[in-house]
Amino acid sequence: MNKQVKRWLYRTGVFLASLTMTAGSLTAVPAAVHADTTTSSTSSSSSTNSTTDYTVNAKAAIAIDATTGQVLYAKNANTKLAIASISKIITVGVIEQEIKAGKLSWNTKVKVTKEEAKLSENTEYSNITLTAGKSYTVKELTEAAMIKSADAATITLSRATGDSTASFVKKMQAFVKKAGVTDAKLYNQVGLTNSQMGSYGLKGVAKNAENEMTATDVAKLAQYLIKNYPSLLNTSTTIDGTTVTTINKMLPGQSDAPTQVKIDGLKTGTSDKAGACFVSTGTYQGHRIITVVLHATGGGDERFTQTANLYRLIANEYTAYTVQPSVAATVPNGKVTTTTLTTQGKITLWKKDGTLLSPSLAINSKAADKNGKLTAPVKKGQVVGELTYAGLTDLDGNKLTVDVVPTTNVDKANVFVRMGRWVKSHI
Repeated sequence: MNKQVKRWLYRTGVFLASLTMTAGSLTAVPAAVHADTTTSSTSSSSSTNSTTDYTVNAKAAIAIDATTGQVLYAKNANTKLAIASISKIITVGVIEQEIKAGKLSWNTKVKVTKEEAKLSENTEYSNITLTAGKSYTVKELTEAAMIKSADAATITLSRATGDSTASFVKKMQAFVKKAGVTDAKLYNQVGLTNSQMGSYGLKGVAKNAENEMTATDVAKLAQYLIKNYPSLLNTSTTIDGTTVTTINKMLPGQSDAPTQVKIDGLKTGTSDKAGACFVSTGTYQGHRIITVVLHATGGGDERFTQTANLYRLIANEYTAYTVQPSVAATVPNGKVTTTTLTTQGKITLWKKDGTLLSPSLAINSKAADKNGKLTAPVKKGQVVGELTYAGLTDLDGNKLTVDVVPTTNVDKANVFVRMGRWVKSHI
C-alpha cells in the first residue's frame, strides 16, 4: 500500500450506515443496564461490579443519553480541539435545514466546477472523484460527504444555494447556535485547514486555522441533529453508478463491531492536528446514546476502540431506569387546589450504585405565584415546571432537569371561593 493511499485512509471520515445488530454482550463482563419499558416503575438491576479498566484514551471524550442530555462520562469535555471532518455534520445540518425551509430539495442539482473536480482527484484528502461540468443531486453530494467524507463533494454541496465559503460558514455558525453551541471556531465546511482549502479558504485567516469544538459541543450538536433531522441516520447511496462503501470497523462483521449496540451514526474525522476523532450514536437495550472521542491516543482505529470502551463503561457502571415520574403540586387559586404534574412521556435516567433518584420540583416563574406555587388557570400538557435530579448532570454541567406538565386542566376559582379560603387560613 503506497503512502498516498495510507494517508487517504487515515484522513477519510466515515458515516455509519443504518444497521441492525443482534443483542449480545459488549464484553465477557455482564451488562449492568436494565430498563422497564412497559411500566413507570423503577427497574431493578442484576449487575455485577466490574473491575475491568475502561479508561478512554483520548484527549477528550463524552457520553450522554441522547434524549435527556444526561452526562454518563466526561474527560476534558470542555476543552476546545480540532474536529476535522466531524465538521461535515454541520454542513449537512445546514443543508437539511434549507430543505426543510423549501430553499432546496434532495433532487436539486449542483454542477461541479473544474477546480472541484481537480480537488476530488487529490488522494491526499478524503474524496470521491467528481466529473467537471456534471451535475449531482443534493442527495448524492450529501451522502458522499457523510459516507465517504468526500471533501470536494462537500464543497460542491455547500454551493447548492450559491454560497461562498464565507457565507456558508456564517450559516454554519447560526446553525450550531440553535444547538446551544456558542463558541465554536469554524472556518470552512469541510474540516481542512484554511491553507488546504486553497482558493476556497477564507481571506485574512491564518493558514493553519482549523475548525474546533469541545466534546460537549459536538455532543450537543449530535443531539440536536438526531432530534430534528433523524434522516441523517438512514443514508446509503451510489455515485455515478458506483456504490459508496464505508471502511468503518464498527460495522457488523468488522473486527471492532460491538454486538449489543445498534449503531446507526454519526461521523468520523481525521487530520494531522485532530488525529482520529469519532462521534457515534447507537441504541443500547433500547436507549439511544451519543459518544464523542476527540484525538484518540495512537490515532487510526483507536477512535473505534475508545468508543467501544465508552459503551462498555456505561454497560458496567450504570443501571437505566425508564420511568414517567409524577408529583403533586398545590394550586392555591384553582377550583381544585392540587394537581398532578408529570413528564411528557417516559424518560430514561441512568444511575450508579448509591445515587438517589429523588427529584425536587420547581415551578416556572411564568406559571408561579409570588410564593412559588402553581397558579391557575393551568392547561393540560403546558410546561409549568421542572424536576431536578441532584445526583445527575446535564451537558451544561448543571443538575439534570426534566420538564413537567399538568395531567388535567385547572380553572381559576372565583373571587368568593378564594376569599373564603383566605379567611379560613387566617382564623
